[in-house]
Amino acid sequence: MLHTAGKDVVASALGDRSGSRAAAADYLALTANSTTPSAGDTTLASEIATASGGLIRAQATYAHTGGASTYTLTKTFTANGNDSLPVTIAKVGVFNASSSGTMAWSTLLSSTATLSAVGDSITVTETITIS
Repeated sequence: MLHTAGKDVVASALGDRSGSRAAAADYLALTANSTTPSAGDTTLASEIATASGGLIRAQATYAHTGGASTYTLTKTFTANGNDSLPVTIAKVGVFNASSSGTMAWSTLLSSTATLSAVGDSITVTETITIS
């Protein structure tokens, strides 16, 4: 869901020449929270933020094919000894900073993933449609 604040990020990225253009929203964050996203959300409820954990917010890889109306952000998260396991990943948030920042959108996953042990990983690909 594109959040209200995300609309401001998009508008800034496309049209702001004032020098205060919003940073690219290319950081992915995970949560076990399974509440349906709302347009007014500004944070990812219960975002996994364990210090030095392998499941904390991280910059994703951007990919886009010229002329296409979509682009993707992809990141593989791998649980490590600092993470609180097991954890079931239910939602992904897209931010424009490694901490704080603006949550542009979030997605409730159609299928959750449970990470139970150190070394377990999940690859998240967030597809953004421009229309």
